[in-house]
Amino acid sequence: MTSVAIRGALFDLDGVVVAQCLDFMAIKQEIFGSTEGFILERIQGLSGAERVRAEAILEHHETGAATRCQPLDGIVPLLRQLDHYGVRLGLVTRNSRKSVDLIQARLRLPFSAIVTREDAPPKPAPDPILLACQRLAVAAHEALFVGDFEFDMLAGRRAGVRTVLLCNPLQPFSRNADHLIASLAEIPRLLGLPDRGVPA
Repeated sequence: MTSVAIRGALFDLDGVVVAQCLDFMAIKQEIFGSTEGFILERIQGLSGAERVRAEAILEHHETGAATRCQPLDGIVPLLRQLDHYGVRLGLVTRNSRKSVDLIQARLRLPFSAIVTREDAPPKPAPDPILLACQRLAVAAHEALFVGDFEFDMLAGRRAGVRTVLLCNPLQPFSRNADHLIASLAEIPRLLGLPDRGVPA
């Protein structure tokens, strides 16, 4: 995929690590009374009691989803394989720390660095990706970021990591993606690893 060895692999959460359980339209309707725009960006425009209420509603939905979401097909063996070959693993999400902690308590995925919206300005800012690289002790050019949405690709491009779009009906293409994949099973090939998983 590149002449530079990839030492770190970063992943978005919803739609990449776990199957999407959040109904963003319903959340926006409950908070704002409309479905336009993006939730975090609209919440940032609120203040006082309105903002407290909005943040509470969002976290309620996120923690509820965290108790029932399931790993995306192929993610568990993929993470196990990458970890086996010494690739450092990170999670970068716009979700709350509380919801991610609930997911980790259930699934115990082998991430060495987890960056949530409390840690850095959210994607599409590059900050959370750069922070994850710092926590993994890898340079940005030694990392790739796998996401399923344009904000993921923008953040990755701005951070200087390799960007991998997990294509889906809502985001089938991105000019900011270095690689387009239809399945997580394609990632080992991008890294030059065996396709057969972890040796017995």
